Amino acid sequence: SPNHNLVITKHTVGATQNISTRLTSMVRSFGGEALIDATVRGIIIENGRAVGVKVSNTDELEECTSEEDLAKVPAVEVRAKNVVCATSVYNLYNKFLPQDLPVVKKFKDEATIRQSNGHVFLFCKLRGNADEIGLPDHNLWYFNGYDLDDAFDKYFANPTEVRPPTVYIGFPCTKDITWQKRFPNVSNCILISDGLYEWFEQWSDKPVRNRGEEYLEFKDKLTHHLLDILQEFVPQVKGRIEYHHLGTPLSEETFLASYRGGSYGTQCVTEMFAPINRNWTTTPFTEVPGLYLAGSDAFLPSVTGAMYGGCLSASAVLGTLGTMRLGHAILTHLAMRLREENPKLSKIEAYMLAVKKFTE
Repeated sequence: SPNHNLVITKHTVGATQNISTRLTSMVRSFGGEALIDATVRGIIIENGRAVGVKVSNTDELEECTSEEDLAKVPAVEVRAKNVVCATSVYNLYNKFLPQDLPVVKKFKDEATIRQSNGHVFLFCKLRGNADEIGLPDHNLWYFNGYDLDDAFDKYFANPTEVRPPTVYIGFPCTKDITWQKRFPNVSNCILISDGLYEWFEQWSDKPVRNRGEEYLEFKDKLTHHLLDILQEFVPQVKGRIEYHHLGTPLSEETFLASYRGGSYGTQCVTEMFAPINRNWTTTPFTEVPGLYLAGSDAFLPSVTGAMYGGCLSASAVLGTLGTMRLGHAILTHLAMRLREENPKLSKIEAYMLAVKKFTE
């Protein structure tokens, strides 16, 4: 509900890029480095251990039109004591690790998990500010009937003729207090629904923004459904949509390096907990010494799972003593913030309160 969201959600002030900007600044303040415009080509394995990665300039890779061109792009080795992969086990075992490693063959032969499905994303530019249009500041969900299993089956079988089973509708412009100053008289909207990679796979080898007329026609049919839903449930946007663009699982694959366009890591089914899959997911450890998993595959799917997956990965790399030191540092920082809010608290009181808040 909107009230529930008001309690638990946080939004950036300004562009969401501020999150990565702040995080990379923090990494650098501790002596680390964050490489920009650098694509990982593979993980370096020496004597059975992960010892670093090979990276190339992303812009140079995007200019390549053939495998021969890709082979000519130079790669730089970045050595490290440990390597953490946060881009899914599917990228790890299908792309980053040498394909002749026994563990790669084992993954392909034994693993019964699969990547999650992808999505289609409709980005809309609206004329007028949010208050003038009367846009809601909470998220909306559209459901195509009460029998969702049947709705999904029909949609996946015929996506151009059947409305999607569920659609998320959000208005980021209403959540950013700087939006009107940065983009006066402009609002935006995003709609997200399910989309299978298999629908678009025939165009996966085509150049970005030049995948052909059939691809564009297929996208137009999906777009039509989403625009109808938007204008049906938010009728005040009629006549105000100045621009719209549909992203597909191919967009996720191209711009997010998502394996086969999967949005949320491993597909959320009970099979992921089967004993045969314990080496591949719900763990930060791999069979390769010095190589760890982070993100959703280290714990559980989706956003929160990925966050905790990062914590588990950090703990795995640091070991027991290092994890205790990290926990103490986090609690000390939280206690400091609590004392700033309430100067009457002693250091011990603030620390104990931090422990309580951290474990609630």
